[in-house]
Formats: sequence, structure tokens, C-alpha cells
Amino acid sequence: MSTHPVVAAATALQPLITEYCLESEETSRLNPAVVDAAGKAGLFRLYAPTEVGGLEVKPVDAFKAIEAVSAADPALSWYIVNSVPACLATAGLPEQERNALFAEPDKNFGFSAVVGGRAVPEGDGYRLSGSWPVVTGCVDSRWCALLGMVVDGDAPRQVDGKPDARIFLVPTDKLEIFPTWKNSAVMRGTGSNEAHATDIFIPENFAYKPSTEPVFKRPHYTYPAQVHSMPLFAAVVIGVLSSALDSATEEIANKISGISGQSQREQPASQELISESNAMLRAIRYGCLEAMGRSWELASKGEEIPLKLRAEVYSSCFLAADLGREMISKLYAKGTRAAFMQGHPLERALRNIHAIVGAIDARRAGFQYSAGRVLLGGEPMDPGF
Repeated sequence: MSTHPVVAAATALQPLITEYCLESEETSRLNPAVVDAAGKAGLFRLYAPTEVGGLEVKPVDAFKAIEAVSAADPALSWYIVNSVPACLATAGLPEQERNALFAEPDKNFGFSAVVGGRAVPEGDGYRLSGSWPVVTGCVDSRWCALLGMVVDGDAPRQVDGKPDARIFLVPTDKLEIFPTWKNSAVMRGTGSNEAHATDIFIPENFAYKPSTEPVFKRPHYTYPAQVHSMPLFAAVVIGVLSSALDSATEEIANKISGISGQSQREQPASQELISESNAMLRAIRYGCLEAMGRSWELASKGEEIPLKLRAEVYSSCFLAADLGREMISKLYAKGTRAAFMQGHPLERALRNIHAIVGAIDARRAGFQYSAGRVLLGGEPMDPGF
């Protein structure tokens, strides 16, 4: 099966990403050379419309590219995944606003999933104020996509019986950024600092409503965003697990006990762990790609994606998250003393995987539980399912 050139480009970047990985941990931000190379490869515009230089790659190709990057450093993958919301929102904006967002098409977008903003209507826009404690990629972005609520007095404004929630597209230089991420113990390279907005005027066309009819009637933009984007988080897990497995396999294969003089690779427990981890990795990767492939095949024809298939996409993502976290923990526990040292591949994988899965867990109630309801013949609880 042919793949998009961005997958090969992502794989080719692995040596550069790895070279600066530990430096990014120390400085709490990605090295500019890594960000620049990723941008030139198109990794921050995987799902952006072609009209603004986006790639609009098939989800399976986006998955493979992100997996390759994650095996080198998931911090860069977090930049990529967190640029997706702005890319998808772009398809619902007028031409002038689209072009403004992508005036520098190789730039990543900052993003926060926290509804931290309060927007007061004023003229043809809003006055936005708020605080977002974790804004991934803000240190390198020109624009940030920040969630907020339009208010009517002290209460959220209601539209068709629902709170008027928006994605506000804010120039980063209008935000006050606090370097809080230097104290983080996980995913340090993401530079996910705290951002504050104080009475920033946001024009109506930069206050994106998720229910907005897309300008472009193409698959990325006409189906629920989570169907095509949630598996990308699973790709990060799988890339980190792949790297952890490679590291553990090499160490176990070469470790000799100082007490018994016996090779660790001859121990049945070690053999079972490596065998099981290898099988788990292949199984969860295939499960995600297979469900995504069937979903995209229907979407690309303009056909409806059945709820059962959507449930299979989501359930594959959560299984990848849970098994990835479990297997990395086992590999760390079976590794050598070297893994106890800060910066060791298994040490980094262990702490990063918990942060990565934590972000996936935030969607569990609305999507994994809904997947189970659908597979049992019920209706999903989340309207974005």
C-alpha cells in the first residue's frame, strides 16, 4: 500500500529529533532546528486544507508519520497533534482569515483543551480574557487555538439550548506567556507553558464555532473531528512503546547477572515479556490502522461512517493507550539499573506515557463508554461521536 511522502520525511527526521531530545528535556522546549525541520516537512499541517498549503493526508498516513516521530521524541508529536484543531477549524473560516493563519505555513499552532476563556460580545467580535494552564507549543507558535465560552452577563450564552463554546484563534504575541513548564516532570520538550489573555479583542471570524458549516466539503471537515483525530493520540502511544521495546530488548539481550553469571535473555520471564510486548505492539497498531482504514474508505466516498465502526475506531485508541502504558511499565521494571537514571530511554518512556495517556483519558467518558453503548445496541452519549 502506497503512503504519503510525509511518512518518509518523518522517518528521515528521527536522527535529528533524537540528537536534540535530551537538550529539549533540559530547556523545556524543542530545539529550533527540530521545529524548523518538522515544519518544512509539513508535519504541522497534516489536516490543513490544501488551499492554505495543507497536506490533507489520509488519517492512516498521519498515524504512521506521528508514530515515527514519537519513537524519537513524543514532545514533537505533541506539537503535531495539537496543531490539528486549528488546521480543522481553518476549513470553516473565510478566505482572508484562513490566509492569515497560514501566512507562515510551516509554523505549529499552540493549543489548550481547557475551556479557560471568557468572551464578552463587543461589536463584531469579543473581548477575551482567561487563563490556560497548559498550552502546548505556544513558545514556537504564531497563533494559539484556545477554548473559551461566550458569556451573557455572568452566565454562558445559550445557542439552541447549548452553551456557546468557541475555539478562539489568538495571535500568540497578544498573550502573556508564563514559563511554568520548566517545573514539569513529563513531556518537557513540549514547552506547554501557561498563557493569559486580558481583554484581547477577537473578531467574529476568528472565534470558531465547532458546529460551523465547513467551506470545503471534504472528508476531513465533514465528519466528526474526533473520528479522524483521536487515533493520532494512539499513534503517539505506539511510537513511544516501540522505542521502549527496542531499548529494553537491547538491554535484556546483553545483560549478564553479576550474581549468577547467567544471561538475562535466557530467563523465561524475560523471553515472555519481550514476546508479549512485541505481539501487543503489532496487535494494537494493526487494530488502529484497520479501523481507521475502513472509516476513511467510507468517508472518502462521501458515505456515512456507521456508529459501530466509529465505536471500533475509538475502542482501538483506548486499548492502545491502556496496553501501551501497561507494557512500558513492565519493560521498565524488567530493565537494567541504567533505566533508573534520568534521561534513559525507558525512564523517559515511563514518565511520558502517563502524561500521554492522561490526555487520552480525558476523552474516555465521552468516547470509550459511548463506544461500549453503541456496540451494545445503544446510542452514544457524546454528540461529537
